[in-house]
Amino acid sequence: MDTMSCYLCPDVLMGDDPEPVSILNPESTRGVLLIADHAGNAVPAAMAGLGLENDDLARHIAWDPGAARVATELSRRWTAAAVLSRYSRLIVDPNRPLGDASSMPMVSDHTVVPANQAITDEERQRRAALFYWPYHRAISEQIARLRRIGAGPLLVSLHSFTPDFNGEDRPWHIGIMSATDRRLGNGLIARLRETTDLLIGDNEPYSGVEYGYTLKVQAGSQGLANVQIEIRQDLLIGDAAVLDWVDVLDQVLSPLLDDQSILEIEFH
Repeated sequence: MDTMSCYLCPDVLMGDDPEPVSILNPESTRGVLLIADHAGNAVPAAMAGLGLENDDLARHIAWDPGAARVATELSRRWTAAAVLSRYSRLIVDPNRPLGDASSMPMVSDHTVVPANQAITDEERQRRAALFYWPYHRAISEQIARLRRIGAGPLLVSLHSFTPDFNGEDRPWHIGIMSATDRRLGNGLIARLRETTDLLIGDNEPYSGVEYGYTLKVQAGSQGLANVQIEIRQDLLIGDAAVLDWVDVLDQVLSPLLDDQSILEIEFH
C-alpha cells in the first residue's frame, strides 16, 4: 500500500476505532445541552495518524485538551445531555463550514498535515459522512428532543485555547464568546466578574461574531440562547485543575440555566 492510500479515510470505522460521537445523559430533561466540538484527538487506524507524530496529535492543533473532561463532569453534576466529538479536528473540523479551507487544514499552527495535502472530493465527502455529520446530527436530535418536552434548551459549547498564538500572549483565564445573541454571554460575564478574580475575555481570544460556527448553525438558526466558553488550556492540566474549573462554571452557570428571564432579553 502506498503512503497516500494509508491516509484515505475508510468507508467504515474498524476494530478499535471509537465511535465518532459520545452522547452523555441522552434522556436528560434538563434545559441545557453541552457540546464540545474538539473533545477528542482520535484518528482511525487506516489514516495512519494523518502522517503526524503522536506529539503533534497531542497538541492543540488536533483538539482542545481538557474540554471533554470539563463537559463530562458538568454533564454529570447537572444530569444534563452532552454531545462530544471524538475525532481530531485535523480530519475535519465540525466547528467550520465544510467548504472552508480550515475545515481540513493543510497547515495548522505552522505544522504541515501530510494527510491533508491532496484531498480529493471523494475523500472530503467520506470524512464528512463519518465524522462531521454524525456530530451535527446528534446535536440536532438532542435539541429537537429537548424542545419536544419543553426543555429549551440553552446551548453551552466548551473549548480550550492556547496561552500564546503566533507569538502573542493570551492573558485571559477564560473567554466568553457570543455573536448577536448576548443573553447568556452577558449574564455569564457579569457573574464571573461578581464572584471571581479571573481575567475574563469578552469575545477573546476569538470573536464569536467571526467564529463559533456550530452554535450559529445549531442554536442561532432556532433562536436558542447560547454561549461558547474558552478556558486557557495550561489551566486545565491535572484532575484538580479540571475540577476547580468545573466548580467555577457550576457556580456561575447554574443560576443562569434556571433563570427564564434571560430568555426574555431581546437580541439583534
